[in-house]
Amino acid sequence: MNPSSLRAPALVFLTLIASAGAQGAAANKSAAAAAPASATLNGVRLDGQNTDGLPSFLLTVPGGIVEMGLDAATLVQAASQVAMPTKPENALRIAPAVLNTAMRRSTSILGRKKTEVPAFLLGKFPVTNAQYEAFVAARRKDGKYHAPFHWWRYGRSDDYNAKIEQINKEFPKDNEGPLNFWDRYGGELPYKVCDDKGKSIGDQPVTFVSWRAANDFAAWLGMRLPNEAEWTRAARGDGKATWPTAKADDPATDRYTEQLLKDLRLASSADKANKPIGTVATAAGAFGHMDMFGQVWQLLGEQGFQPINGRDAFEAEWKSLMKDKAAMALKSPPAWKDENVLAKGGSFLASNEPIQLLIDARAPMQTVDVLESVGFRLAKSMKPGYDALYSALRGTFNKNPFAVDQQVDLGSQVGAERYELDTNGFPTSYATITFAPVNFLSKDKSPEVGKLLEQSQTTPMLLGALMTTSPLAVPAAPAGLYSVLYRKAGAPRELVEAVKAGHKELVAAQKNKPADKPEGEDDKKEDDKKKDKKKPWRDIVSRFGVTDEEVLSKEAANGNLKFLRIDGREVPITEDVFLLHGNEGKIIAAWPVPNAKPAATPEAIQSMSLEANDKGKALVKVRFGTPLTLGNGKKFADVQMHVTLDRDAPSADKPWRLPAAAAPGSGK
Repeated sequence: MNPSSLRAPALVFLTLIASAGAQGAAANKSAAAAAPASATLNGVRLDGQNTDGLPSFLLTVPGGIVEMGLDAATLVQAASQVAMPTKPENALRIAPAVLNTAMRRSTSILGRKKTEVPAFLLGKFPVTNAQYEAFVAARRKDGKYHAPFHWWRYGRSDDYNAKIEQINKEFPKDNEGPLNFWDRYGGELPYKVCDDKGKSIGDQPVTFVSWRAANDFAAWLGMRLPNEAEWTRAARGDGKATWPTAKADDPATDRYTEQLLKDLRLASSADKANKPIGTVATAAGAFGHMDMFGQVWQLLGEQGFQPINGRDAFEAEWKSLMKDKAAMALKSPPAWKDENVLAKGGSFLASNEPIQLLIDARAPMQTVDVLESVGFRLAKSMKPGYDALYSALRGTFNKNPFAVDQQVDLGSQVGAERYELDTNGFPTSYATITFAPVNFLSKDKSPEVGKLLEQSQTTPMLLGALMTTSPLAVPAAPAGLYSVLYRKAGAPRELVEAVKAGHKELVAAQKNKPADKPEGEDDKKEDDKKKDKKKPWRDIVSRFGVTDEEVLSKEAANGNLKFLRIDGREVPITEDVFLLHGNEGKIIAAWPVPNAKPAATPEAIQSMSLEANDKGKALVKVRFGTPLTLGNGKKFADVQMHVTLDRDAPSADKPWRLPAAAAPGSGK
């Protein structure tokens, strides 16, 4: 799909927003009423994890095989049906332009393949305006945050009208001036979740949310956006249907006709608008998820616009397609873009371009795009804390400590989490502590743990990413997303020798300094100062953040120091420490390594436990294995790390969800 097909003129679209019945809070309750009973989740084990305490708006998608993508013949057939619903065999002759557009928009789905999808949880409905409003309100307590465009443009039309002159001045002759004005000032603009008539739109899917903001919201709730295989599994199930509403026992129904638009309530002009969730029963997926098709496009969590099943599968079908007369007008394959993201499901604008309703259809867009027909729904894995970290890593994350090809290995993630739910089953709060190691520690051919630790004295060794929604007591740090590094105790030889040399020179200079100097005379001539700055020892001690006063100290005579500085932060030199690197690009804290030092191991052990410390706070003990080199599954560094949350430890009445190996309800 082309993003232009997703964006009707914003001002025209917004006048078509359907009136919703209830206020925001009531909308949440109505959605919960339509959601499955708590028995669908609570007490049910999925992939070895107990689902007690999880939000009840999530429905299970059973694990299984899903077929994705189309072969060339099926794509031509589908495009021909769209071009000439009654006589698709005449599409090339009578409607070649429509046929060409339909295929051109859809060639990225060429290549059929079966994909195994593990069981997971998926929101029964797309995220609503009312649900997103709670997030915006929470973010605005901490500062500026963009509410969706239409909440301001129509929810607060009084403020919009008052700013028209300013909008026209800042964006003259710009049809999208209001949207650009919102993009510039939206973090502080007022809003209200209603349409231009003052009626609540709380129970409608939220739109005008970028991919980055959608991931931000998902992380806030300990969830994520589904990947393409997961979304397709929820939509298609075990079947092979090409179009929504096809009957498994009647292949003749698996085709596009104008009846499909009527079934999905897309045929009339009044229906070309956002609708309250659950309005169109026929838009359901294979496992009961509502509004899967033709309501709002739904963003996926992956980043990258590539062939749906890889280059090999695509190229084979592209060659077949080029042999078909219907594809003669196609000039070249799509322009693949790693920076783009995708959405699935089509929207209420699909009657203008029905090829959007293919189950495999996809819409590429930029991560910052905010479009009136694009929303999202939430997915949940069974690994506690996994989804929060997955989503947070798609937001702002400073990767300065990372080497080329070094990534966070989410497959080795460990975490713990806790939800508090409203009576309607929607979260009122979410807490997590979650960690994932990097995919390798060194690019050396045969690295050894001992050697890597020695090197960490000069360049701290990156271990992984840590996310916490609670402030940390040890180390002292606010909630957030961080990189964790390791530094071995002691100083590298070059620093020891530099400190000794510097100490000797500074002490000698101090002894030779005149007791009294004439008023206005510098301690030394400017040339002498410049020469002093160029001395090798000074370059080295400066690199480690060591001052002249510290070099002059008595213990420095033998090259000994109590601490050095990294990014201006004092780091003890007398013990092994972990370092916390924040999104501002600096080390913000250091804390001791437990008695168990990193050691080589032939297998990785990933675990996390929570227990009470002597003050009743939650002490988190993490153990993880990180490959020494990329792709080496036989040599790992076994690392243990402790942090303390600035919150009470888990208890019988306030348990946390823990890794599967941990004892349920024990916090250990």
